Parts: sequence; C-alpha cells; structure tokens
Amino acid sequence: MLTIIQTRNDLLSKLGIEDASLAEPLVLQDVVIAINGAMQILQTAGEDYFTRQFLDIPLLAGTTFYTIPNTQSVIGPIRWNNSKPLRALDSQGQFDQFSRIYYDGTGYGAGTDGDPEAYWVETGRNQLSEGNICEVRIYIAPCSLTPSGSLTVEAIRGAVAYVVGDLSSTVVVPVAQNYTESIFLPIARMLITRSSQFSRPDILAQLTADYNWAMETLGFRGGFPNAVQPVPERQVNA
Repeated sequence: MLTIIQTRNDLLSKLGIEDASLAEPLVLQDVVIAINGAMQILQTAGEDYFTRQFLDIPLLAGTTFYTIPNTQSVIGPIRWNNSKPLRALDSQGQFDQFSRIYYDGTGYGAGTDGDPEAYWVETGRNQLSEGNICEVRIYIAPCSLTPSGSLTVEAIRGAVAYVVGDLSSTVVVPVAQNYTESIFLPIARMLITRSSQFSRPDILAQLTADYNWAMETLGFRGGFPNAVQPVPERQVNA
C-alpha cells in the first residue's frame, strides 16, 4: 500500500531531492499539485480506481440520515446488522413518502416505527472549507426512535484534496492497489515534471512513456479520456 509520505518522496526524487527536509515550500507545493492532479484524473476516470472499505454505522434514535466522510459512492445493498439487506429507494420523493407508500400512513416522512427497511443515498456539498467537497448521506426508513444494531455499508473512497501539511502523513493513498504503480504514480510523476525545479532530461523520456501508457490504459478501460484511446466497440454474440 502506498502512503502519502512515500508518494512525496518518490516525486521529490524526480526533482533530484532525496532528503525531504531540504525541499523548499514552493517545491512541496508542486508535489501537492502533482498528487492532486493525478487524483483528479482518476476521479474523472471512475470509481473503480479507488479503495473500497466497509463501514459499520451505529443506529441512533430518531436519526434520519448518516453522513459518510471521504466517500465517493456507496455500493448497495446496505445491510442492517450485517445480515438483512435494505431496499434501495430511487429518489428523495420515495423517501419523503415512505410511510404513505409502504405503510399506508397518512403523513409525509419516513416514519418512526419498526426496524430499518430501506435507504436512499444523497451526494451533496460538504460545508467544510477543506478536503473533499462532496458529502454522502445515507437516509434510513423508517428512522426508529428505539433503534437496535448498526448499518453495514460498502463504500468507495473518493479523491482527497491534499495540502502541504499532509505530505508527512503515513495515511494510505485511497487508490486501489492494482493502480498505484501502474496508473497513479506514472501520472503524478509526469505532472511533477512541470515544476520549475525539474531538470532531469535523463529520465524524461521514460516518465513520458510511462505516463502515455497509463493514460492509454485508462482510455482502454473506458476511463478518462476516451478521446485519447477510444473504447473498443463492444461485440455481442447472438
């Protein structure tokens, strides 16, 4: 697994800096820009390139929704107590009328009687000024006043917007392990060559070749950018 500090050291080495403590602030900013740029390209390519994780969320009395941090998307079905799969609702409207549609209720809302039966996932804007601007909320119906147990959620971590202060972190980069060396690092290494501190013509050809291969791989798999490497026409046998 690749950590932030390992990524930092790798990119600094492409600038001829082997000791991170000797890197000037502007150079570290170039490293952050390269990492975030590579993350954004993978974000555009699709969720399959990011790490999956299982979350256990305790149910709270009368709670309508639960916020999931640093998450790009939720993979269903969500399970109650890691056993009962909940029904996925298609819209906010279905959630707002859950009691009327499924329980013959007379009022609007998800209802407060009984165990969890369904969920709806909403992606909105994170109100925080830093990090991932997206925020995923899981709405649960009904939202019991006396809940028991927890929700088991499989989620895909999204691209994180790093700052210079994060570069000494041992946190693992949220990129699926199969793509760290083959796609993420080649893209980040190419982006670091845009730094004014880059002066390594001896490695530029190899970095360029690795970058081009990574981008072609994304295109072949249907990711970003398809215009560079069109997705092969799908053949369907009769």
